Amino acid sequence: MSNKLFFSALIVIITFGFFACQDNSTSPENSEQDIVIQKSMSMSDGPTNLISAIRISDDSGEHWEVRIDMPGDGGIVKFEYFAMTKNLHQIKGLTPSFDYEISPGLGLVDYSIARSAALAAVNGDIIEWKLEKDDSDNMWQYRFEILLNGDDYDVRLNAVTGVVIRVKN
Repeated sequence: MSNKLFFSALIVIITFGFFACQDNSTSPENSEQDIVIQKSMSMSDGPTNLISAIRISDDSGEHWEVRIDMPGDGGIVKFEYFAMTKNLHQIKGLTPSFDYEISPGLGLVDYSIARSAALAAVNGDIIEWKLEKDDSDNMWQYRFEILLNGDDYDVRLNAVTGVVIRVKN
């Protein structure tokens, strides 16, 4: 396990060194990229591996998308930021094991607390999860898709309090 930790840390250092040593590292886009990469990596409880950081323009506007391979047996997590402000738009767990920690800040409960509450509501297997601001309720919510006995459940939590607000089958 310590070798894996060492190599993960080495990859992170090399990745940051690569970005820092580029000739065009002072361009506005690279500065923005560095900001969103740093924000994403700082939310994890351990060494992470950067998979990609790209600026995307689509129907919803421009945003940054950073994909990180989480520590341990964790999976891939996608962080999205508004391009203009670099403020968090969404965090989404894409692949299992979903066994990691993310501290999003902003007065929101940590992912592990939300995960525990969701699994207490529906004790199954997490298929996917995300943290986003629900515009209709004007609140940050964790949303978990959980599989139990062949049925999909949508479990939503208030991301400020960690309280389950809806379970839907």
